[in-house]
Amino acid sequence: MLESSIMLELKVLLRFFEGDFILKLLFLMLLYSILPLAEIFILLKLGGILGNYLTLALAASTGLLGVLIALKEFRNTLKRIRTAIKEGVYPGKELVGLVIILAGGIFLLTPGFITDFLGFMLFLPVVRTSVGKIVSRRLEKRLKEVYEYLKLYEL
Repeated sequence: MLESSIMLELKVLLRFFEGDFILKLLFLMLLYSILPLAEIFILLKLGGILGNYLTLALAASTGLLGVLIALKEFRNTLKRIRTAIKEGVYPGKELVGLVIILAGGIFLLTPGFITDFLGFMLFLPVVRTSVGKIVSRRLEKRLKEVYEYLKLYEL
């Protein structure tokens, strides 16, 4: 029993030293440090050109507009999911769309122009379809579990 516990802990520890995992972790750390610096740089530059108050108002209004769009898209997609579930059809495309809308909403809630741009990009049909293919490949099993759960409780 103790040996299997130690082996499990060793496997988890070795997971951290896999090349793919370390590369992903380094990329996330780089993104986590560069993105805020880029946002600050853009805010400072625009503040110098447009003025500080106008820049802050512009940043707040793009975020607010984006969140309103995200809420509208969220409601529409949720309505399509409910309809599909009532008809007994697996709403895979809609579930993936919901995940992408939530990600776009999170980007739009994050202050800054780069994240707002990324959030708005996720609402374009071409981008949503492309990202949707990637998301569906990675999350298909989990999305089917969500579908079964929603079917049980009749969303």
